Amino acid sequence: MKTHALIALSTLLTVSSVIASPSPQEANIDLVSSKNKNLFILKVDQKFKGADVEVSYANGEVITNLKMEKRKLIIDFCDVKFGSYVIKVMKGNDVEEFQFVKK
Repeated sequence: MKTHALIALSTLLTVSSVIASPSPQEANIDLVSSKNKNLFILKVDQKFKGADVEVSYANGEVITNLKMEKRKLIIDFCDVKFGSYVIKVMKGNDVEEFQFVKK
């Protein structure tokens, strides 16, 4: 009976730890809302610190390359033309992609 209780307890602990741990599909980057509609604000996990950020038009033409020096990056789209933009955050094999539309 004691062995059944130990097996049940270890199973419960294993299942709860799997449920509580973040899945690999969860985003490691958060978008922070801003009152200014021309700002795109990224807040990244520690593992993305030092990542390369590429901003390009929707057609693929690269506008700029940035580096995540800290865990938060603000991109100001005030002085660019209207349209769709793609923001790529890359570190090693990890790549996150976002879209920004300036209207």
